[in-house]
Formats: sequence, C-alpha cells, structure tokens
Amino acid sequence: MAKILGLAALVLGTATVLAGCGSNKAAAPAHPKRSTPAAPQAAKTALAKNADPLTGLSSRYHGPLVAIMVENTEYGRPQYGLESADVVYEAYTEFFYYSRFLLLYYGNEPDKVGPVRSARPYFVSWVHGWPGAAYVHAGASNPGYVSIQQDHIHNLDVDANAYGLGYRSPSRPAPHNLFVRIPQAALMAQDHWGNPKISPHWLFGAPAGSAAPQDQTITMTWNTHNTVEQWRWDGAARGWTRWVSCPECSGNQYTQVMGLNSGKPVVASNIVIQYTKEEHLPDPAGTGWIQIQTHGSGRATLILGNKIEQGTWKNAGSGQPTQYYLSNGQPARFVPGQTWIEVVPNSHSAQNPFQLQMQ
Repeated sequence: MAKILGLAALVLGTATVLAGCGSNKAAAPAHPKRSTPAAPQAAKTALAKNADPLTGLSSRYHGPLVAIMVENTEYGRPQYGLESADVVYEAYTEFFYYSRFLLLYYGNEPDKVGPVRSARPYFVSWVHGWPGAAYVHAGASNPGYVSIQQDHIHNLDVDANAYGLGYRSPSRPAPHNLFVRIPQAALMAQDHWGNPKISPHWLFGAPAGSAAPQDQTITMTWNTHNTVEQWRWDGAARGWTRWVSCPECSGNQYTQVMGLNSGKPVVASNIVIQYTKEEHLPDPAGTGWIQIQTHGSGRATLILGNKIEQGTWKNAGSGQPTQYYLSNGQPARFVPGQTWIEVVPNSHSAQNPFQLQMQ
C-alpha cells in the first residue's frame, strides 16, 4: 500500500463556522502520529454482536471509518457511492445554489466513490463528531483548512497530502471527474491511525413497519435551476427511494438515484431534516461563503422508517455527536439501515431558495 508522503493529520473543525468557495487552497501541514481521541458521549444503546454502529445492521467488517466529500451538481451526476454509504449528510455549499454530500463508510466499502470535491468547515464539524474518522476531500476553502487544523482531523487531502489516492476518469470533464477507491483510503487511514472504535450516535429500534406513512413523497427544492430532489416511500423495500430532477437540464423529469457500483437503488431507512441557521456572507473573491450553525439546538423532522414525527436536534460542540429527540423529549430510535441527514435553512427567502413539501 502506498503510504502518504509526509504523513499528514490535518485537522478539521470549528463549531459554528464559515464555508468558503474552495478555490483558495492552503498548504496541508504535516503532523506526527497521535493517539486516537476519546469517543464522545454517544447514545447508549445495546447493539447486536457485530452490528455496525452507524447503521445498526449486522456487519462482518468494521472500519476504519472513512468520510468523503462528494459533489451534487448536474455535471457530477450520477454519483458513485450513494447507495452503499452508512450515513450521508447533505447541505448547501456556495450561494445557496448547490448542495454537497458527506458520505460515511465503516466497512461497506465500494470500489469507486465520487466525484470528490473540496471541504467546508461545517462538514468538518460533522466529521469532528465522529472521532477517528479519516476525512477524504480534494482541497478546501480557507476556513475549511483552518477547521481541519483546529479539530485535528485524520486528514486525507488528495490535493495536498494523499497524492495517488484520487484518480480522474476520462469519461467526464474536470473538475467533475475525480474519484477515490474507498478500500485504498481505508488502508491509508489504518496505516497511519489504526482502526479507532466508533460509538453509535443514536439508538436503534425495530425494522420499519409495512404500513404506508401519511406523507409518502418528500420534495426538497435546493434550487429551482438545477436541484430538486424527492424521497418516495417504497412499501416493498420498507424504505425511501431517492429521485432527482434538474429543471433547466434537457429531459428534466425525475430520475431514480441508483448505486452505480451495485446497480441497486438508493434506499434510506431514516431521513432527518435538520433545520438550522444558515447565512450567506461575501468573501474577498466575490463568490460568497455560507455560514451554517452546527452546534446548539433546533427543530427537526424525523422520518424513521414509516413513521414521521416532529422533534429536535441538539449538539453540545467540542466534537460531540448531534442527538435527535422526539417531541416528548425522548431520544429518537432509528430504524436499522442507511441514514440521511438533510441540513436545511430555518427560513426561506429570495436569497435562500430552499423549499420543502411533504404529501
């Protein structure tokens, strides 16, 4: 296995932080090997033997945990790796124009994931909540690099310190053609930082019921020009299939999102819609930064299998995991399987186009 030249453990993090455009790349400082950080106080739950702490499903192989940035523009679709991720975070990047993904893998490793893009500080904050995760990305905004350093993230930057980890496909135009083999990333991570034990962030309950939920279609409009997404209840799969439309693209009808490695559809067991404060800020380059609140608390819509409930989220900062609660204050119990965390703005405005509809 090729080792990373000049071993780098770049560090992510800040709690409530700014996100830049990613065009200004800072050098990646190297760190000596360090001990694994203490695990946060996660939800206490009795997992079955060999259960994956991210999904609650039985798994023969665990870790190391790899988190990777993947783009979600019309030029980067279809993506590789969505179907097999254990947990997916989705949030805006610049301008409230495009969303971006953070995919987490803890053993269910597809050969190809991407297109890989740059880091933002609020994504760094979410990685910080999974101590020991190796963070794969292609560069970062300047605030993103600051966060990486401050939070001492296990950093695998294919533009700075993990040369050879990423490769470009000739079938797509740059910069939408950068991909990573997750098994190779996991080997790099294990070689430098071992395989830290990962604690579950939430409680797991029973599998999803078969009855259809009251609302069976969830439409998220990130931008009316290029990104309208739907989650549709699938009774046979007992989960939510994912669909996407690009209104200004040719043939803009909804298409189902498939796992390009497996040929299987993306099916989420849980969808958390986490409302938080998001602001657009100017930057010196004129492209615009986004500030997203990752610590504190707020409201959340919890779609756990075929049950849809209103609840809240709380995050104490300092690398603690985000916890989710039902309206009665009890911790939410997640259905075993894939979880998507959709981080969206509290409010809608002319500057911020996000809209949500459930029917």
